[in-house]
Amino acid sequence: MAADETLAYLRELAGRDASTSTALAELDRLAEATGAIRARADAVAALLAAAPAERARLAADVAEGRAEADRRAATLADAERELSTAEQGRDAERLAAARRFVVRARDSLSIATRRLAEAEEAQAALERRVAEAERDAPLIERQAAEVAAELAGRARVPDEAARPPAPGLGGVAEWAVTARAALFVARGGTARERDEVIRQANELGSVVLGEALASASVATILARVERG
Repeated sequence: MAADETLAYLRELAGRDASTSTALAELDRLAEATGAIRARADAVAALLAAAPAERARLAADVAEGRAEADRRAATLADAERELSTAEQGRDAERLAAARRFVVRARDSLSIATRRLAEAEEAQAALERRVAEAERDAPLIERQAAEVAAELAGRARVPDEAARPPAPGLGGVAEWAVTARAALFVARGGTARERDEVIRQANELGSVVLGEALASASVATILARVERG
């Protein structure tokens, strides 16, 4: 092969190498996006599915906490009445006991009130998470449809991976499984194509330069051949 023809072919191989390298980066990006969408869809679906049971559990916790706080408040009221009565008498032991009773009752009420507040906050936090999940669901569906559209017409990616997902988070999850598998296959084929391009460039460069080459970049081989 003449020198000019050799350089021309190496330049063609360098172009193919750059093209397949770009394609691999795009396939990796799409695979990462698809995986992230699947993870979000699964997480949101799981949260929404578990929400009714979690609501019921937290409502029971709040009801129990409120009842306990009411009982502790009633106990404190009794203790304060006993203290008031003891303060009017001359029994020092009764007065001391009444004061201890009030302290214990206040501590118990404080603990019960704190637990009730924690239960109510957990209940409110669940509703915030559910509301956020309900807002996220259509966004996830839209993102999945956008990625599916990017897959349309892409080399080595079958048509079913480029179809818009069925409605709902379940549809997104099913699509993501198909798309990820298709992207894995497409990436494997593209990587093999690039490896073949690099192999050809290495073999050609080795013949021209008279030495064994093992470069991972056709551009590097081309530059060496151009320098002579």
